[in-house]
Amino acid sequence: MEYREIFEIEVIHPYFSVISTDLVLVADIETGKRLINLGYVLKKTVNGVKVLAPFLPESNAFRDLGEEDDFTFFVYPTSEHTKEITDFSEVAKGSMISFSNKGQQQNNSELGASTVLQEGFFGGYPALASIVIKGAEIDLSSLDQSVKFKAIFGAKSIKWKYYFVSNVEDPDIAIESRDDQISFNEIVVDENTTDQIINSIQLNFPNTQVKVFESKDLVPYSRKPIKNIKLLQNGDVLINHLPNPRAEQQGIQIIKIK
Repeated sequence: MEYREIFEIEVIHPYFSVISTDLVLVADIETGKRLINLGYVLKKTVNGVKVLAPFLPESNAFRDLGEEDDFTFFVYPTSEHTKEITDFSEVAKGSMISFSNKGQQQNNSELGASTVLQEGFFGGYPALASIVIKGAEIDLSSLDQSVKFKAIFGAKSIKWKYYFVSNVEDPDIAIESRDDQISFNEIVVDENTTDQIINSIQLNFPNTQVKVFESKDLVPYSRKPIKNIKLLQNGDVLINHLPNPRAEQQGIQIIKIK
Protein backbone atom coordinates (compact mmCIF):
# COMPACT_ATOMS: atom_id res chain seq x y z
CA MET A 1 0.00 0.00 0.00
CA GLU A 2 1.29 3.45 -0.90
CA TYR A 3 1.38 6.09 1.85
CA ARG A 4 1.66 9.83 1.29
CA GLU A 5 1.80 12.75 3.66
CA ILE A 6 -1.67 14.23 4.00
CA PHE A 7 -1.01 17.01 6.51
CA GLU A 8 1.64 18.33 8.88
CA ILE A 9 1.33 20.38 12.04
CA GLU A 10 4.18 22.78 12.77
CA VAL A 11 4.33 24.44 16.18
CA ILE A 12 6.08 27.81 16.05
CA HIS A 13 7.28 29.70 19.10
CA PRO A 14 9.37 32.83 18.42
CA TYR A 15 11.57 32.16 21.45
CA PHE A 16 12.83 28.82 20.09
CA SER A 17 14.50 28.06 16.76
CA VAL A 18 13.19 24.47 17.07
CA ILE A 19 10.69 23.25 19.65
CA SER A 20 11.63 19.55 19.85
CA THR A 21 13.14 19.72 23.36
CA ASP A 22 10.91 22.46 24.77
CA LEU A 23 7.40 21.60 23.56
CA VAL A 24 5.75 18.21 23.07
CA LEU A 25 2.85 17.54 20.71
CA VAL A 26 0.68 14.61 21.83
CA ALA A 27 -2.43 13.17 20.16
CA ASP A 28 -5.40 12.67 22.48
CA ILE A 29 -6.75 9.15 23.04
CA GLU A 30 -9.66 9.42 20.58
CA THR A 31 -7.39 10.82 17.88
CA GLY A 32 -4.96 7.94 18.42
CA LYS A 33 -7.81 5.46 17.88
CA ARG A 34 -9.10 7.33 14.83
CA LEU A 35 -5.65 7.38 13.22
CA ILE A 36 -5.40 3.61 13.65
CA ASN A 37 -8.92 3.00 12.27
CA LEU A 38 -8.16 5.13 9.22
CA GLY A 39 -4.87 3.34 8.67
CA TYR A 40 -2.96 6.61 9.15
CA VAL A 41 0.62 6.82 10.39
CA LEU A 42 1.73 9.56 12.80
CA LYS A 43 5.36 10.69 12.68
CA LYS A 44 7.13 13.22 14.88
CA THR A 45 9.12 16.08 13.37
CA VAL A 46 11.46 18.61 15.02
CA ASN A 47 8.63 21.15 15.18
CA GLY A 48 5.53 18.98 15.45
CA VAL A 49 4.04 15.97 13.67
CA LYS A 50 3.12 14.78 10.18
CA VAL A 51 0.36 12.38 9.22
CA LEU A 52 0.71 9.83 6.41
CA ALA A 53 -2.40 8.36 4.80
CA PRO A 54 -3.10 5.49 2.38
CA PHE A 55 -3.13 6.85 -1.17
CA LEU A 56 -5.50 5.36 -3.70
CA PRO A 57 -3.59 5.24 -7.02
CA GLU A 58 -6.62 4.03 -8.96
CA SER A 59 -8.46 7.26 -8.16
CA ASN A 60 -5.31 9.32 -7.65
CA ALA A 61 -6.68 10.55 -4.32
CA PHE A 62 -6.99 9.98 -0.59
CA ARG A 63 -10.14 8.61 1.00
CA ASP A 64 -12.57 11.41 1.82
CA LEU A 65 -12.75 12.51 5.44
CA GLY A 66 -16.09 13.03 7.19
CA GLU A 67 -17.42 15.36 9.86
CA GLU A 68 -16.43 12.84 12.54
CA ASP A 69 -12.80 12.80 11.39
CA ASP A 70 -11.34 15.39 13.76
CA PHE A 71 -7.75 15.15 14.98
CA THR A 72 -6.95 16.69 18.36
CA PHE A 73 -3.46 17.23 19.75
CA PHE A 74 -2.20 18.90 22.92
CA VAL A 75 0.92 21.04 23.23
CA TYR A 76 2.84 20.51 26.48
CA PRO A 77 5.89 22.33 27.85
CA THR A 78 8.91 20.45 29.19
CA SER A 79 9.75 23.10 31.79
CA GLU A 80 8.19 26.01 33.69
CA HIS A 81 10.45 28.35 31.71
CA THR A 82 8.41 27.82 28.52
CA LYS A 83 5.24 29.08 30.18
CA GLU A 84 7.09 32.05 31.66
CA ILE A 85 8.25 33.34 28.25
CA THR A 86 4.95 32.66 26.40
CA ASP A 87 2.36 35.40 25.94
CA PHE A 88 -0.88 34.43 27.65
CA SER A 89 -2.04 38.01 28.21
CA GLU A 90 -5.37 37.35 26.47
CA VAL A 91 -5.94 33.92 28.01
CA ALA A 92 -8.03 33.85 31.19
CA LYS A 93 -6.96 31.85 34.20
CA GLY A 94 -8.11 28.24 33.88
CA SER A 95 -8.16 28.47 30.07
CA MET A 96 -5.68 27.69 27.30
CA ILE A 97 -5.18 28.52 23.64
CA SER A 98 -7.05 26.45 21.06
CA PHE A 99 -5.74 26.35 17.48
CA SER A 100 -8.02 25.05 14.74
CA ASN A 101 -8.70 25.08 11.01
CA LYS A 102 -12.44 25.26 11.69
CA GLY A 103 -14.19 27.77 9.46
CA GLN A 104 -10.99 28.80 7.74
CA GLN A 105 -10.26 28.92 4.06
CA GLN A 106 -9.52 25.33 3.08
CA ASN A 107 -5.87 24.32 3.46
CA ASN A 108 -4.98 27.69 4.96
CA SER A 109 -1.62 27.22 6.67
CA GLU A 110 -1.90 29.43 9.79
CA LEU A 111 -4.43 28.07 12.25
CA GLY A 112 -6.97 30.32 13.89
CA ALA A 113 -6.67 30.79 17.66
CA SER A 114 -9.29 31.08 20.38
CA THR A 115 -9.46 29.97 24.02
CA VAL A 116 -11.03 26.93 25.72
CA LEU A 117 -11.07 25.54 29.22
CA GLN A 118 -7.69 24.10 30.18
CA GLU A 119 -7.35 20.33 30.03
CA GLY A 120 -4.60 17.80 29.56
CA PHE A 121 -1.58 16.92 31.71
CA PHE A 122 1.67 15.34 30.53
CA GLY A 123 5.12 14.94 32.04
CA GLY A 124 4.09 16.90 35.11
CA TYR A 125 2.89 19.95 33.18
CA PRO A 126 -0.57 21.14 32.08
CA ALA A 127 -1.18 21.71 28.37
CA LEU A 128 -0.42 25.12 26.90
CA ALA A 129 -2.79 24.63 23.98
CA SER A 130 -4.90 22.24 21.96
CA ILE A 131 -4.77 21.86 18.19
CA VAL A 132 -7.90 20.61 16.41
CA ILE A 133 -7.68 19.69 12.74
CA LYS A 134 -11.10 19.09 11.17
CA GLY A 135 -10.57 16.54 8.43
CA ALA A 136 -13.76 17.46 6.59
CA GLU A 137 -12.37 20.98 6.03
CA ILE A 138 -9.19 19.78 4.32
CA ASP A 139 -9.58 20.04 0.56
CA LEU A 140 -8.39 16.65 -0.71
CA SER A 141 -9.46 17.22 -4.32
CA SER A 142 -6.40 19.25 -5.30
CA LEU A 143 -3.78 18.00 -2.88
CA ASP A 144 -0.65 18.22 -5.02
CA GLN A 145 1.39 18.51 -1.85
CA SER A 146 0.63 17.97 1.81
CA VAL A 147 -1.01 20.66 3.88
CA LYS A 148 1.14 22.32 6.54
CA PHE A 149 -0.83 23.76 9.44
CA LYS A 150 1.00 26.25 11.65
CA ALA A 151 0.15 26.80 15.31
CA ILE A 152 1.90 30.04 16.20
CA PHE A 153 2.48 31.08 19.81
CA GLY A 154 3.45 34.57 20.91
CA ALA A 155 6.42 35.35 23.13
CA LYS A 156 6.24 37.77 26.02
CA SER A 157 7.76 41.14 25.27
CA ILE A 158 9.46 43.65 27.51
CA LYS A 159 11.35 46.90 27.20
CA TRP A 160 15.10 46.57 27.62
CA LYS A 161 16.94 48.89 29.97
CA TYR A 162 20.72 49.28 30.12
CA TYR A 163 22.26 50.89 33.20
CA PHE A 164 25.84 52.07 32.70
CA VAL A 165 27.86 52.87 35.79
CA SER A 166 30.99 55.01 35.31
CA ASN A 167 33.62 56.82 37.37
CA VAL A 168 33.79 59.53 34.69
CA GLU A 169 32.07 62.80 35.63
CA ASP A 170 29.86 62.94 32.51
CA PRO A 171 30.51 59.97 30.22
CA ASP A 172 29.57 60.69 26.59
CA ILE A 173 27.99 57.38 25.62
CA ALA A 174 25.36 56.23 23.15
CA ILE A 175 23.85 52.95 21.89
CA GLU A 176 23.34 51.99 18.28
CA SER A 177 22.37 48.74 16.58
CA ARG A 178 22.90 47.36 13.10
CA ASP A 179 20.09 48.28 10.69
CA ASP A 180 18.27 49.95 13.61
CA GLN A 181 16.84 46.57 14.61
CA ILE A 182 16.42 47.99 18.11
CA SER A 183 16.48 51.68 19.13
CA PHE A 184 16.97 53.30 22.53
CA ASN A 185 16.06 56.51 24.30
CA GLU A 186 18.24 57.93 27.05
CA ILE A 187 16.40 58.41 30.34
CA VAL A 188 17.11 61.54 32.33
CA VAL A 189 18.70 60.77 35.69
CA ASP A 190 18.34 63.47 38.36
CA GLU A 191 17.74 63.83 42.08
CA ASN A 192 14.00 63.33 41.61
CA THR A 193 14.26 59.90 39.99
CA THR A 194 12.04 57.17 41.42
CA ASP A 195 13.88 54.34 39.63
CA GLN A 196 14.81 51.93 42.44
CA ILE A 197 17.77 50.49 40.52
CA ILE A 198 19.27 53.96 40.00
CA ASN A 199 18.72 54.79 43.67
CA SER A 200 20.35 51.52 44.72
CA ILE A 201 23.40 52.11 42.49
CA GLN A 202 23.80 55.67 43.76
CA LEU A 203 23.50 54.49 47.36
CA ASN A 204 26.10 51.75 46.98
CA PHE A 205 28.42 53.65 44.62
CA PRO A 206 28.01 57.32 45.56
CA ASN A 207 30.98 58.57 43.53
CA THR A 208 29.81 57.13 40.19
CA GLN A 209 27.64 58.41 37.37
CA VAL A 210 24.66 56.44 36.02
CA LYS A 211 23.45 56.57 32.42
CA VAL A 212 20.23 54.74 31.50
CA PHE A 213 18.92 53.76 28.05
CA GLU A 214 15.53 52.16 27.41
CA SER A 215 14.36 50.50 24.20
CA LYS A 216 11.74 52.50 22.32
CA ASP A 217 9.64 49.39 21.68
CA LEU A 218 8.88 46.14 23.47
CA VAL A 219 11.38 43.39 22.63
CA PRO A 220 10.05 39.80 22.43
CA TYR A 221 11.89 37.22 24.51
CA SER A 222 14.08 35.10 22.24
CA ARG A 223 16.75 32.47 22.71
CA LYS A 224 18.49 33.91 19.63
CA PRO A 225 20.42 37.02 20.71
CA ILE A 226 20.25 40.38 18.96
CA LYS A 227 23.82 41.03 17.86
CA ASN A 228 25.74 44.18 16.98
CA ILE A 229 24.23 46.38 19.68
CA LYS A 230 27.19 48.72 20.13
CA LEU A 231 28.11 50.98 23.02
CA LEU A 232 29.83 54.15 21.82
CA GLN A 233 31.93 56.45 23.99
CA ASN A 234 32.93 59.81 22.56
CA GLY A 235 31.92 58.44 19.17
CA ASP A 236 34.22 55.41 19.37
CA VAL A 237 33.07 51.82 19.79
CA LEU A 238 33.63 50.81 23.42
CA ILE A 239 31.71 47.50 23.30
CA ASN A 240 30.90 45.77 19.99
CA HIS A 241 28.20 43.44 21.25
CA LEU A 242 26.27 44.47 24.33
CA PRO A 243 24.93 41.43 26.21
CA ASN A 244 21.20 40.92 25.81
CA PRO A 245 19.17 40.95 29.04
CA ARG A 246 18.05 37.40 29.78
CA ALA A 247 14.43 36.51 30.49
CA GLU A 248 15.10 36.13 34.22
CA GLN A 249 16.63 39.64 34.32
CA GLN A 250 13.29 41.25 33.41
CA GLY A 251 14.88 43.17 30.54
CA ILE A 252 17.51 44.82 32.76
CA GLN A 253 21.27 44.81 32.21
CA ILE A 254 23.74 46.67 34.45
CA ILE A 255 27.21 47.33 32.99
CA LYS A 256 30.20 49.03 34.58
CA ILE A 257 32.34 51.08 32.22
CA LYS A 258 35.48 53.22 32.73
